[in-house]
Amino acid sequence: MSVSLEIYPFSSTLHMYGEASSSFAFSLAGYVTVSITPFLSFFGRSRLPRILLQSLVVTFEGNSEVITPLTGYASVRLCSITRELVRGDPIELSDDAPKDLANPCSWNIVFDIPIPGWLPVTSTYSDIDFEETGSRYALYATATYLYPEDNRSPFSLSTLCSPFRSRSYTTDASKCPVVLQRVVESPTAFSDESALTMFVVETHPESNDAQQGPPDVFATVEVIASVPAAIPMNETSLPFALRLRAKDLADCERKRLRVTEFSIDVEQFEVYRNTTNQTHLYRFPIPPRGRQPPSAPLRDPHPIHTLYDAGALVAAPPRRSYVERKFSLLPENSSGRYIIGGDACIFATTSGVSEWYILEVDVPIADRSCEADWAGPHIRRITENGPLFSVDHILRVAVQCEYDDPTKEELVHKRLQFSLPLQLVHLPHLPALSLGRDASDAGLPMETQTKMSSIPPLPAYSQLFYPNGERKIDSSTPLPLYEPPILPSSPSSPLIEDSPKAH
Repeated sequence: MSVSLEIYPFSSTLHMYGEASSSFAFSLAGYVTVSITPFLSFFGRSRLPRILLQSLVVTFEGNSEVITPLTGYASVRLCSITRELVRGDPIELSDDAPKDLANPCSWNIVFDIPIPGWLPVTSTYSDIDFEETGSRYALYATATYLYPEDNRSPFSLSTLCSPFRSRSYTTDASKCPVVLQRVVESPTAFSDESALTMFVVETHPESNDAQQGPPDVFATVEVIASVPAAIPMNETSLPFALRLRAKDLADCERKRLRVTEFSIDVEQFEVYRNTTNQTHLYRFPIPPRGRQPPSAPLRDPHPIHTLYDAGALVAAPPRRSYVERKFSLLPENSSGRYIIGGDACIFATTSGVSEWYILEVDVPIADRSCEADWAGPHIRRITENGPLFSVDHILRVAVQCEYDDPTKEELVHKRLQFSLPLQLVHLPHLPALSLGRDASDAGLPMETQTKMSSIPPLPAYSQLFYPNGERKIDSSTPLPLYEPPILPSSPSSPLIEDSPKAH
């Protein structure tokens, strides 16, 4: 008889809520199906399915790999979490009266593995000339078992060979990929002011030796910028607000100071490394060096690793420890330039120091890009930070100012520049609970499948409680006012008393 294993997670995608944190963990549950297929013995006699299951180990493992022309190949094991599902004495799996010896007998053994909340999300990236690398996760299972002595035929071939082989057998399950996706809560609407983050900006004037204006005039310009706290990946634009005022400036100088235009660019900044990012090591615990390649090879490494290990491939000189790439996320038909109409004397319209001139625009973001380079196409990614690969998003703003200097009788131009951090995220959704692969093939009754598929997903711990354990109370949604219940009609009710009586 033959023994096979299959892994069925209840969901092939694990949604991790909130920002990466080593104090959080998420549950990855499912079951391992152990199947025994009977077959005919040496003399044509069928053997009943029966084994002694000594151990069943399920492992969740993740790794990150990077290939670039200048850094070469690098890999790191992100995590390796093992759970023993069979402990103590062996478990007998048998079916003394199978209905059909041609079909396998199956047993489902459940598992529940805590997944660290700091792990990077599943993503693919690599050199355009090689097969994709990236951060990947998968489940693995291994079973160790033996055949009971009374399950063997006295004249079977296995009995004749038993003195020359071990009685224990090992069977591995096929790799079961698991996708890790990080989602961020969005309690308010994307366009609401409460969902925006305000920055008091310290501007940096662009140096221009040819034109030097009075420094005290431009130094009076104060800037406050507002951007969304989180930008969903499916958004095609982001709201941006710019507040300007000239503090402690005389009215005559206000009329000479103008803001003619401003420009905005949304940049995606990627970093590829061949050594582990030390900042990441300080924050999150990856396995120690003794459990990293090449001391402990990855279970399923990229095929190119053998060529680099053998020295057949080397990085192009000069070899670097990291390489960067950045590109704009603006659409091709958008310049990111916004011109202020009229005479542009925006500070002349404000009379008080506390008054701000407000500029609001919706900055477009490209859905996709046709451009590509050594690292592949310019695709939009979420903001993430890993030991070998990280993605940051930056909003770069430049404000063009002019001052009519009466002493020189000429216009003095100054370009005030600053940048703001952005965070691109996935928002939570409520998908129907999936059983991973086809559950009907795993031997679950149809009634059980229907019940499991109709169970709504439970909210994440971070949605109900703060990190210190206190319960979250949403005061923005008031509770409905109490109303007394409407009692059903009875013979003593006024409606019955007013009705005509029978004589």
